[in-house]
Amino acid sequence: MAPVVTRIWDEILTFLAVAFLFAFSYPAFNENISDSTNQYLGLVQWVCWFAFAVDLIYGIWKADNKKEFLKRHPLEIASVLLPFLRPLRLMRVISFGSLALQKVAIGRQFAITVKVAISAVFISYIAAIQITISERSIEGSNIKNFSDGLWWAVTTVTTVGYGDRYPTTTEGRLLAVLLMITGISLVGVITASVAAWFVKMSQEDSKK
Repeated sequence: MAPVVTRIWDEILTFLAVAFLFAFSYPAFNENISDSTNQYLGLVQWVCWFAFAVDLIYGIWKADNKKEFLKRHPLEIASVLLPFLRPLRLMRVISFGSLALQKVAIGRQFAITVKVAISAVFISYIAAIQITISERSIEGSNIKNFSDGLWWAVTTVTTVGYGDRYPTTTEGRLLAVLLMITGISLVGVITASVAAWFVKMSQEDSKK
């Protein structure tokens, strides 16, 4: 694709990711939605999935090294294969913001830390939506609304894990495992970035 066409297509995909996020989130805040509204929301999600699938297939077809392309685009693959991860397309915006922070000389370590922190918040929100939809109608579940789901997601991704809210369905437990692994990884990245920043500051002070 020409650069202009590629930029427009990326903007369209970002818009579709936002549209999907709305369609995906709405049922978590409003349990009693009409059948027609539910159909419209489902249509929006399918249109988004189709666009993401076309983008991924085109990227694989165009790439000279297809294996390397797949390694470098895990979010695109996840957004196509796993329905509730389609909003991860918005992570591109976070990546662009991280690059912008580096360019204004705030520092690479700080930019990475900000990116990871925003990613953690975004992933927690997605997990809260999904766990709320999955668990609230299950008898014996203690996650009955979005606030319960958000509390569970935040305590899980930060590896605190109070245990006062927990999933009871198979889908919810699989989501919990993914969130735990993600949380451990994010905490590790933040810790490494902060440590690298302190080492850099110490080295600069010793040179003065």
